[in-house]
Amino acid sequence: MQKDNKDDNLRALWGAPQPNIDECQIAEALETFRRNRRLHISSNRRKKLFGSILKYAAIIVTPLLTALAAWNYSAQYYADDNALVELYVPDGKIDSVVLSDNTKLIVNAGTSVIYPARFNKHNYNRNVYVNGNCHFAVAKDPLHPFVVNMGNLKVKVLGTHFSVNSYNEEDSIYVTLEEGLVEAFDNRQSVLLRPNEQLVYCRSNGSMRKHRVDAVIVGSWVNGNITFTAQTLGQILKTIERHYNVCFDVSKDIDLNCRYTMNFRKGEPIDRVLKVLSMTSGNIQYVRKYNIIKLY
Repeated sequence: MQKDNKDDNLRALWGAPQPNIDECQIAEALETFRRNRRLHISSNRRKKLFGSILKYAAIIVTPLLTALAAWNYSAQYYADDNALVELYVPDGKIDSVVLSDNTKLIVNAGTSVIYPARFNKHNYNRNVYVNGNCHFAVAKDPLHPFVVNMGNLKVKVLGTHFSVNSYNEEDSIYVTLEEGLVEAFDNRQSVLLRPNEQLVYCRSNGSMRKHRVDAVIVGSWVNGNITFTAQTLGQILKTIERHYNVCFDVSKDIDLNCRYTMNFRKGEPIDRVLKVLSMTSGNIQYVRKYNIIKLY
């Protein structure tokens, strides 16, 4: 019964007259539909684009973050490797140090040496910087030359024994080779040294000259001895000042360019040195008060 009533109602609705709809209204409705569809499609495109951006951003940013972390770690690693240490030996002392590559340094009085706490294997050269007098026994490493920097002059070696004398306040730098082969150079020229050869480099004009010496005698200071071979009185007094931590007050009438040869063993007292100096010169007298020595 209920089914029959339902069918009658549907038939009545189907046969009912349809309302009149204005064509303008139809066009507006159609335009609204099209606009909504465009907005929907555009919204979907934006969502897909945003999702793609996030996906590719993740692909790009993740390696960047990884690279940044690696760079930060390596920067800290290299900073630690490149940390510099300064060793200063005051007048009256001799000291020694073994570098991270097992190179051995004996450092004379009044000398400062700057070197890395640990040589970086990623650097081509093993660089150290010297102001003063040092003896080097360089550990061999063919892949990483050892370079001693003394202002404009540099000495490069692979593994050998040599000494440098390069106090900043003095015009001459001396490089003396005991064994092996070294190259001394500045920005204009270079010289190769062989055993028992000494290079004299002039800071003021950049000249280089080499001559033969007895490297053992030149390096005798390593054992605490003091040896002067045809050296000027000015050079001798500078060396004595550093070795004994004294200061000379020299009269103007004393010629500091006179040359002398003399040798003093380790532990020789300063008074003995002054007495020999006075006797060798023949006309120099001295008066000592504590660590001040007047020559006249």
